[in-house]
Amino acid sequence: MKNRASEQSKYIAIVAGGTLDLSLLPHIRAAAVVIGVDRGALWLVRHGVSPDVSIGDFDSVTLREKKRIHNASGIYMEYQPEKDATDLELAIDHAISLKPKHVMLFGALGRRFDHAMGAVHMLLRLESHNIYGVIVDNFSKINIVRRQQRLLRNASYPYVSVIPVASTVTVTLKGFVYDLIRKPLHAGTSLGISNEISGKSAIIDVHRGLAIVIRSTDVFVR
Repeated sequence: MKNRASEQSKYIAIVAGGTLDLSLLPHIRAAAVVIGVDRGALWLVRHGVSPDVSIGDFDSVTLREKKRIHNASGIYMEYQPEKDATDLELAIDHAISLKPKHVMLFGALGRRFDHAMGAVHMLLRLESHNIYGVIVDNFSKINIVRRQQRLLRNASYPYVSVIPVASTVTVTLKGFVYDLIRKPLHAGTSLGISNEISGKSAIIDVHRGLAIVIRSTDVFVR
């Protein structure tokens, strides 16, 4: 494996087998370490990226494709399909062992809503290790906020939603079209959905609980 994981200005990229687009490749190539997850590893190899680590049960690829992944990878970690963790969870655990400050997840969203929900929950695992994790695709950026986050206005992802992780999160939103002051957001309500930044930047303060912050767009981002 390349000895780049200690570079604090870099991040670990985890590439799963969900929705992926070639426009994401520059962000993936910029990572200190690239981890391919099952079919996500095949996508990387097909597009000229040799994963530092490939991990999973590889039940979604053929034997020939598996061999190709194996040959192209710095480290190849194959598991039995009968296991108590998803391939993405195995990749997250491996990333945590490298002690990064920042992990970006690509291909974590797609047609399988159950896998997408599981991916969002993996952000909680990263957060519990004081690692900033973000899911990125061409429609959304998703992360967890425990205390405070400053957001720059981004025309590519104009909408901002703040959602409680558990039953309630208390937040202050400043610099948004709809500001809030120490407002409880309750699960099962839509108060935090689809806000927008009114100026150049905005602040989310979380006073109690954890918040899922989703920056999104209706238009495919390249």
